[in-house]
Amino acid sequence: MRYCTLSAFFLLGTVDIIEDGLAVVELARSDYIIDVVTLPTLIFPCEIKEGDMFYFLSVDGVTEIRCGELPE
Repeated sequence: MRYCTLSAFFLLGTVDIIEDGLAVVELARSDYIIDVVTLPTLIFPCEIKEGDMFYFLSVDGVTEIRCGELPE
């Protein structure tokens, strides 16, 4: 099993598949590497569907998942 260090990289995600409470997602890191991981749907602060985008934001040492595309 492979783990990503969320605090070391900026992550932008896309939901590929949702099944049985799990989401298979692609995470694009700031170093242009894409990881495919499975996350429980309960960790998302919004309702997600296949094709939705999300990103991880770290503020004051707390990493959050934000739904939608990055704000400009």
